[in-house]
Amino acid sequence: KSVAILARASANHILRLGLALLPGMAPVKRGSSPAPPRERGGSEANGEKTKGSDPKAKQESDGEKFVAPPRPTGLRGSVVTLHMLLFASVALFAFLGELMVHPIPEGKFEKKDGTLIDLNDFDPIELGPFPKCHLHFDEHEYLAENGTRIWRKNSEAPSGGPYPVGHPENPEWVTKSNADALKENEESRFKWAGLQPNFHLLALATLCVFLGSKHGVWIFTEPPETREAAQLLQKEDAYWFPVMGSCVLFGLFLVLKYLGTDFVKMAISAGVVFMCMFGVGTNLDQLIAVVRTKPMKPLFRIPYFDQNMNLVELLGMCIGAAMAYGFMVSKNWIINNVFGVSFCLVGIKMISLSSYKTGAIMLVGLFFYDVFWVFGSKSVFGSNVMVSVAKGVEAPIKLMFPRSLGGCGKLLHSMLGLGDIVVPGIFIAFLAKWDAVKMGEGKSGSFVYLNTTMVAYVLSLITTVSIMLFFNAAQPALLYIVPYVLIASLMVAFSRGEFKELWNYVITEDEESSTADKNTEEKKDS
Repeated sequence: KSVAILARASANHILRLGLALLPGMAPVKRGSSPAPPRERGGSEANGEKTKGSDPKAKQESDGEKFVAPPRPTGLRGSVVTLHMLLFASVALFAFLGELMVHPIPEGKFEKKDGTLIDLNDFDPIELGPFPKCHLHFDEHEYLAENGTRIWRKNSEAPSGGPYPVGHPENPEWVTKSNADALKENEESRFKWAGLQPNFHLLALATLCVFLGSKHGVWIFTEPPETREAAQLLQKEDAYWFPVMGSCVLFGLFLVLKYLGTDFVKMAISAGVVFMCMFGVGTNLDQLIAVVRTKPMKPLFRIPYFDQNMNLVELLGMCIGAAMAYGFMVSKNWIINNVFGVSFCLVGIKMISLSSYKTGAIMLVGLFFYDVFWVFGSKSVFGSNVMVSVAKGVEAPIKLMFPRSLGGCGKLLHSMLGLGDIVVPGIFIAFLAKWDAVKMGEGKSGSFVYLNTTMVAYVLSLITTVSIMLFFNAAQPALLYIVPYVLIASLMVAFSRGEFKELWNYVITEDEESSTADKNTEEKKDS
């Protein structure tokens, strides 16, 4: 849902363009790797603070070399275990989702009670808009002025109505479908059919954020000579997120509404899938680096994109390319989720907040952004812009969770936008890095900030799903995620007496290590 320019072919830079599909990500590339400032021990005889804890002193030392905090004990095993759990979760729920599918005879439609009817007998008054397998899908019957009945596209109905039978916004159908959905939700609330998509959502979203945050700490604590350059977000970037996000989201809405041909939709899908292909390579490369405890040696360099390529990354990109072809041909929901999970992990690992303030500004701004485009856009533009874009773009910009089988034999899904994972994930990953700094100072023995905010994140998702089911209406997830996560992090900071220190802490850019890396790469090329 925002804009960035494709400057490099590596997934972390391609991600910046991909974040056009997430809330307000349009940072300016600063080209160097973030690292925590080195704490300087000792204080003056008059009781003056050390330079490591004095913000002004820290600014004066910005030009000095930074050193990473010690890597927390057991981090490698935790990252590998979380990768295995995430892989198992994706595979398990893919298997359970496909179990819902059963063949439906050609020319037949299966009603919710399991009975089969002929497609020619489909009654739009009872069953709603014509399904995809029907000859008149996305159409309704229209009574012309001369009394003849003709078929017309739903998009050609007058804005604001009246909406005839067969149109998805027909008032009688909207009332009936809402009542049926509320009754169905109530009946299946504590049955596996109702719980499965919710467990699926909680498992993938939680594991993405938790794994991305832990792996982000691994990269953050890497020595300067091997640390990967990350995208560092400043306060100025955060202020622009809602504005840029709104422009791109509304632009996509207009494109889909007025130029929504199959070619345009395919072009959008192809662009997103292309980015996800690189993400698979990056994630595989970074996982192997954790397993080996050192990165792979580059095979060659692409000067135009300023990118080193190694064997594992090339292999991952080949796998991603095969998956990309499969997705473009089939729009398979399992491939969609694999790409979506991969995209989320790269975003959380490779985008870093410069400070807690920056994260707070980002979350608060996107809180209002999400609320307006979900709740307020319909009264202004006649449609729910956020939902229209999410449903109109057939690309891995959301995770899909099968909830039932449609009458044509296709799975029906609940959805969660990638922004509802990446945006809070970036903030939580910053807190995980703060945990690493405090553990390095010997002032903490665990990821207390990370663990607490993860509990809050899970509770916020449960709240979102519960309210969505109760009202049978799409919910802006950040409306619930932002208060939960911000309040939880503040509670931990105040209870530990670290709020002022956390508020003033800034991750700066390691200019010297970046220069050293560049010189090393130039020597390799020569």
